[in-house]
Amino acid sequence: MTAHHHRRGLDRRELLRLLGGSAAAAGIGGVAAGCGGSTTDRRVIVLGLDGLDPGLTRALIDLGRAPNFKKLAEMGAFTRLGTTMPALSPVAWSSFITGMSPGGHGITDFVVRDPATYLPVFSIFENTEPDVVFSVGDIHLPLKGGGPVNRRRGTPFWSYLTERGIPAIVSKIPTNYPVEETATLAISGMGTPDLTDAYGVFSYFTSDPFESYPGMDGGTVQYVEIVDGVVRANLLGPVNGLRTPVDDSRDPWANTVKIPFTVYLDRAADGVRLDVQGQTILLKRGQYSPWVSLEFELLPIVGTVRGNARFLVKEVGPHFRLYVTPINIDPTHQAGPVTYPASLGAEIARDIGAFWTKGLPCDTKAFDYKVINDEEYVGQAELVLRERMALFDHLWSRFDSGLFYFYVSSTDQDAHMLWRNMDPTHPKHAEADPRFAGYLMDLYAEMDGLVGKVLPAVDDKTLLLICSDHGFTQFGRQFHLNTWLRDNGWLAVKPGAERKPETSILDIDWSRTAAYGIGFNALYLNLKGREREGIVEPAKAGELAARLKGELEAVTDGETGQRPVAKVYERDRVYTGDAIGEMAELLVGYTPGYRNSSTSFMGSTGAEVVNLNPWAWSGDHSMARDLVPGTLFSSRPIAARDPDILDLPVTILEWFGIERPPQMEGRSIFAG
Repeated sequence: MTAHHHRRGLDRRELLRLLGGSAAAAGIGGVAAGCGGSTTDRRVIVLGLDGLDPGLTRALIDLGRAPNFKKLAEMGAFTRLGTTMPALSPVAWSSFITGMSPGGHGITDFVVRDPATYLPVFSIFENTEPDVVFSVGDIHLPLKGGGPVNRRRGTPFWSYLTERGIPAIVSKIPTNYPVEETATLAISGMGTPDLTDAYGVFSYFTSDPFESYPGMDGGTVQYVEIVDGVVRANLLGPVNGLRTPVDDSRDPWANTVKIPFTVYLDRAADGVRLDVQGQTILLKRGQYSPWVSLEFELLPIVGTVRGNARFLVKEVGPHFRLYVTPINIDPTHQAGPVTYPASLGAEIARDIGAFWTKGLPCDTKAFDYKVINDEEYVGQAELVLRERMALFDHLWSRFDSGLFYFYVSSTDQDAHMLWRNMDPTHPKHAEADPRFAGYLMDLYAEMDGLVGKVLPAVDDKTLLLICSDHGFTQFGRQFHLNTWLRDNGWLAVKPGAERKPETSILDIDWSRTAAYGIGFNALYLNLKGREREGIVEPAKAGELAARLKGELEAVTDGETGQRPVAKVYERDRVYTGDAIGEMAELLVGYTPGYRNSSTSFMGSTGAEVVNLNPWAWSGDHSMARDLVPGTLFSSRPIAARDPDILDLPVTILEWFGIERPPQMEGRSIFAG
């Protein structure tokens, strides 16, 4: 796909039909296939296409645009795949990796709360402090311990292969940062931070002093001056953790390592010359640069970290506007463990060039805050996709035996950001660029081409599975869970905070709060003995959870007449495991068209309980899990009537003749 070639779309009736039925896909089933014979020379190929929706896939097949998906379905099976609750990528893929439910592996949302502080914390990894630090003056060098630690529990299923001498290539699977060393070759995926140790922080430079982005997160805005056609500025890198922090109220980035760069404007040519660290880049307006290598000096000689970024000139005149992607960890000189072995990063870069190492590559925050527009987002998305396909070709050329797992994020990220372009029923459809109405279906057709690359490898000893972690649907209206809890007496704010237009987690009065939300779907009770200031007696928890469930499921949107909450799942009825006590008591499953708001996600309250979703992020899947199932293709007919994502690791191990490990909760899809 390119920004200049957008293939035929669907007419309005076809599109409304497939959108209305996107949660349901007809499966092409079959009888159980035996697994007789030797298992030592078997192979499994898995394409993990994040968010691939069964309804949209079925529509593409019916339109004749997916010959390889169709061939695979006729060869074996195409059906819906049960997912986790919540139906979120880190949760569901962790279940795929371990064969355990969230109650076992402990990844229950993108963020969870720390019960000691109530503050949100990232669920996938945490940075630990070093055990031994050598300090001289204001310099502090870690000598032992410390660094990122994966929060996911359980044994990755591929480790049962490699410990038996069966090779395993695992590329970009979510919740695999720091990268697992149990695979033969591995690249970390969703959860991998940028070089600043954040989930992804872009930089934006503007000479317009009236341009503002109040409340923006996920990026920094710097105001620059044009002097004689030249702009001089600093690119912000990581915080310098090797030196004692400086307290400077005049400079919020006093402890951040910076790189100076200079931009020479050529308004006649509508372009610029950008000079940074001895590199010169010539750019036209609207053009993304190649990857630019950046070196941040924490300490002279010994303390340098390297990253890569792309630059986009948005305007040369009358104002200057420059967007810079989040700075990705350089795979050739890794500031964090993104490939295993580490030499794999350099090997790939020699073949295909530098590549996105950040877990979710496309910059959705910059798009949401309108720092980049539809066309500029699509330009970035196409760079990501081309690069991911080049990565596939590199790894596929190395695959001979064992397991090959390859993950694509585009089918998820682009559905989040371009759903409103496709869906005429979305409240923000009229604001979306119509040129990209067919982009998502074109992307699905690209995935059909990827399937065509692996189909010839299928034989009696090679199993091909194509799976997604969830489906997709519209997100047009947002439900402010914490606002509803406040208005209905479950959550209280501190005296005086009720006058704020929006409160934060720090404004909650925990002595009067029985329940609160953190994350996309989690609803916690303020439990005595677990939360720092818990007030709910454990003996009353079940009763209160049942009341909350009933009240939430009865809420009606006064503007549409719909129920925003389709189903509230009681944790103890759906999950067991060692991590269950840390989980939220209730998991709120929203109705298609609705989702928890991004402010309530972080514990905030506002004025309205339900209102329009203002973001470009217009498609989602954090709904009731039964309404957004994933997709499963198998090159062999399956016997399981309702296959689940928990079944897939068991199935893969069985294909190699390995019995189901006791902690795994699924069964083989071939066993019935």
